[in-house]
Amino acid sequence: MPSKYNMYMNRCIAFKRIKLLFLSFFVCSCALAGDTIKTKRPQFISAQFSEGFLLPNSKIGGDGGSKTPAYSALTLKYGLSARGDRWQDALYGMPYKGIGVYLPYFPSDKYDLGDPFSVFLFQGARLKQFSPHWSLHYEINLGVAFGWQHYDVYERPRFMALGSSTNIHLAGNWYLKWKLSRHWDLHVGVSITHFSNGALRTPNNGINKASAFIEMAYKIHPVEEKKILTEGVYTPPAFHKNTAHDLAFMFTTRTVKVDTIGTGLRSKYPKHRFKVAGLSYSYMFHNTRRFMFGPSLEAVYDESVRAEFRGEHDPISGQYSEYIKLGKFSDRFSVGVSLKGELTMPGYSIFANLGYDVLHKDKIDKRLYQIYGLKVYLFNDLYATFGVRSTNLTRSRYLYLNVGYTFRHFRKK
Repeated sequence: MPSKYNMYMNRCIAFKRIKLLFLSFFVCSCALAGDTIKTKRPQFISAQFSEGFLLPNSKIGGDGGSKTPAYSALTLKYGLSARGDRWQDALYGMPYKGIGVYLPYFPSDKYDLGDPFSVFLFQGARLKQFSPHWSLHYEINLGVAFGWQHYDVYERPRFMALGSSTNIHLAGNWYLKWKLSRHWDLHVGVSITHFSNGALRTPNNGINKASAFIEMAYKIHPVEEKKILTEGVYTPPAFHKNTAHDLAFMFTTRTVKVDTIGTGLRSKYPKHRFKVAGLSYSYMFHNTRRFMFGPSLEAVYDESVRAEFRGEHDPISGQYSEYIKLGKFSDRFSVGVSLKGELTMPGYSIFANLGYDVLHKDKIDKRLYQIYGLKVYLFNDLYATFGVRSTNLTRSRYLYLNVGYTFRHFRKK
């Protein structure tokens, strides 16, 4: 009886979450659409159904992670589309953006993964137009996922995938669009989805999912792309090559995995959060509108480096406590060099760094590191970045937010 009652209560809670999610989606959609109705800006709503499976590296416990369950998912989206009357629309593939909700369902009871759902922002564009009715597109999703089951030292000691119930939702979609009519489009494609908290709470192997999907989209106030775009009348203004000097400051926190032998710790994943700060400089060659690249220098202060842990139980109260001794101040600094590439869009860009720490005292993280992120320009050349830094191509070290400024030097013709 208790197990059936708990299952019933969990389903009730999940149903309430879904109702709240749909209400939030409706309110956000109305808020976004409010200013566009008067101007009749192109908009759309869509419903997507997907079938897929968890990739083998998603260590969700049970048999140790060698087998992973299949899943289904429902996605609802509201978006704003380009009008097709600017040179930017033609150059960047008629981009669109919006907000969506994601509701996965796991039919197998063998793994208790919780009742997850996501709220995300999305951006996409056309990659290739094959005919008036067929085209190839991409889409990127970035949001927050709630309700995941997670690691617990007592109840779920083998669940290595997630350390928290709230995680980042990141997805990449590639699909073929078939224009059925003036108002209706059919999308068929594949998707790769990743959930993790960026090591804000360990363990954090992450959950990775692959799926195929079919989607129906209804266009509100549809407009045909202007002939002047396809005929090349609206040509982009001249692009001036420049050198971009990016200077940014970063601050975040992280947790770490430790060796428990001889420490008295009851878990390899202490809950203490360490401060991390950094300063970065990038020298970028901006030779085309769509891409820039160059060397980068990252200096990081990480409070977790060479920290020592000890766990004790009070002999009287039996209460468990963790004690941390920080490493030497000079050991907490690292300096790395990297190669950075950046895909640029109007107002934002997506970037990745591959680097190596020249100065490095950390015994846990490797010298080889990667940085992935999204840069958004707030005002002129002032920008904010959201990203993740990982080590050795496999493990996230931390999520971060930073603020920076771009100094541009235009080259003489």
